[in-house]
Amino acid sequence: MRLHNPFSGSRLIGRNGVILHGGRLRPGRVGRTGKTLAAQVTALTVPEVATGIAGYAASYTPSLLPRPWYFQGLVAGIGAMSGYQLGLLATWLAETVAGRFGVRIKPGVRRGGIAAGAAVAGLGMVAIPLRSIRWHRQTAAYVRHPGPDAFWAVASAGAASGVFWLFLAQWRLTLASINILSTHLHNRFARDLVARAVSTLVVLATILVLLDQVILRGVVGVATTASAQVDLRTPPNVFQPTTPLHSGSGESLEPWDSLGLQGKRFTCAGPTLARVAEVMAGLPAASEEPLQPIRAYASMNGRTLPEVVDAVLAELDRTGAWERKAILVVTTTGRGNVNEWSTSAFEYLMRGDSAVAAMQYSGLPSAVTMISSKAVPVNASQMLFAAIEERVASLPESRRPKLYVAGESLGAFGSNGIFESPDDLFSRAAGGVWTGCPGFTPLQSAFTRRRSPDSTQVWPVVDDGRHVRFATTGDHLVTDPCDVPFGPWDEPRFVYLQNDTDPVVWWAPKLLWRKPEWMDEMRGTNTPMGRMTWVPVITFWQIAADMPVCRSIGAGYGHKYAAEQCVPAWAGVLGLDPATDWTPLLDALNTDVPPVAP
Repeated sequence: MRLHNPFSGSRLIGRNGVILHGGRLRPGRVGRTGKTLAAQVTALTVPEVATGIAGYAASYTPSLLPRPWYFQGLVAGIGAMSGYQLGLLATWLAETVAGRFGVRIKPGVRRGGIAAGAAVAGLGMVAIPLRSIRWHRQTAAYVRHPGPDAFWAVASAGAASGVFWLFLAQWRLTLASINILSTHLHNRFARDLVARAVSTLVVLATILVLLDQVILRGVVGVATTASAQVDLRTPPNVFQPTTPLHSGSGESLEPWDSLGLQGKRFTCAGPTLARVAEVMAGLPAASEEPLQPIRAYASMNGRTLPEVVDAVLAELDRTGAWERKAILVVTTTGRGNVNEWSTSAFEYLMRGDSAVAAMQYSGLPSAVTMISSKAVPVNASQMLFAAIEERVASLPESRRPKLYVAGESLGAFGSNGIFESPDDLFSRAAGGVWTGCPGFTPLQSAFTRRRSPDSTQVWPVVDDGRHVRFATTGDHLVTDPCDVPFGPWDEPRFVYLQNDTDPVVWWAPKLLWRKPEWMDEMRGTNTPMGRMTWVPVITFWQIAADMPVCRSIGAGYGHKYAAEQCVPAWAGVLGLDPATDWTPLLDALNTDVPPVAP
């Protein structure tokens, strides 16, 4: 029995069991001098073109952030290939069913379909990017970033075309290679099914590699390589600390050259005693007499995590940290980065009567650490916090410093992982500020699920803000989404700072198949979220492609949490009024924090 193609008069399977024409049924007979690869690749029919263009168009719809043309082209190429695969599946099913019943379509009709498909593809390739410029300019204006122009549209279309044809060539070549396998399968339907399934899986695997190697590595944007050589660098304006109360100083147990790139940035920064006294004169604070803040830090340097924890404790012992009023345990990002705006805000508001403890727990960038093992930042956070907690508990109750927690991005994920539940959090820590916490963080998700019905996932209200408050700006810390003032903010106090344009917060694997709640909740608002449309698979890639650029956006947008957000948050956590005019402190932070920080 011959298997016929409704768009062709030729067979799909040859008499020797080999898949003909790279998996595409074509009119005419094909021998050893059959169609060239180029001809095979370029023969697209209307169903495949229609679904491919639909995926391509969906990728140009608004997302959280404006993207460079090359990232937009990558997403558009993936969108086109995803749509193409869907159309290919539909075409193949139609061919199979039609072949069983002997249905055939004249070659002329097929040629007309190819011509129509080519016309639709050509028109869509140019028209869709040009039409989307207005949408992306609106997004750019919202985050105060330059918008795209006509070159962006043309360049992204060209990049998308290149990505799509590379994927298509890979798919066809893989399909052809399955001929070897097909000779061992005697059922023609099984041969075709296996060939197409394997080819599709190869393309999907390539896309996943792109996710890992191209997109997710840009999530944090600070660590760009896993090479240990990075930690040997000392950037400009980064100098060995002169105060003995910082790790890396001449008196420190941790040599300056051993701290690594991020450790050097952390220990050389921070306010001096004189700066604390100057800036905080006349401002409310959580302590009285100004002191020089303590900063304890240790890097991996070939050591195990328990050894790094012991090194941090030794620094806390050396600097007399147990005599301070508060200790802040910061979980760093993958290679050891700390949000300097947040840390310095804490030190200023404590008038320096504080110690900050942090450690490096990985030699890899955050994106790679997240993929390889999400347990690493959690384990490191638990070990460091438990060791400090145990030491504090051994002190007389009247002399015990309060323990606070902080972290950004992967650091926020790890810091949240210290605690098993909200009750565990409330019983073990006096407060904390987390910035850009990934949405799949269990503790954060638990609080979000507890939100009041009239609040959103972007700005959830939990128990009238009694212990935990979510915010983007300082105003969110004192009033709910209906502009009603919160009730008392009882200790312990915690803040999740999350920008509505931060892809690190809103990206999740389930975007592949499920529409997020925040998209419906924000519908109709004059925000990028309010203009977004969920499309299976495509939305996942759009937000993933926003991540490499999320640190290049201005403060308060994307994955950038700056002084204007961190100061009110820490003020509220420390029992001060977030609505106070903190201008002198904000000016000091914006002046003193070096550009390399966060």
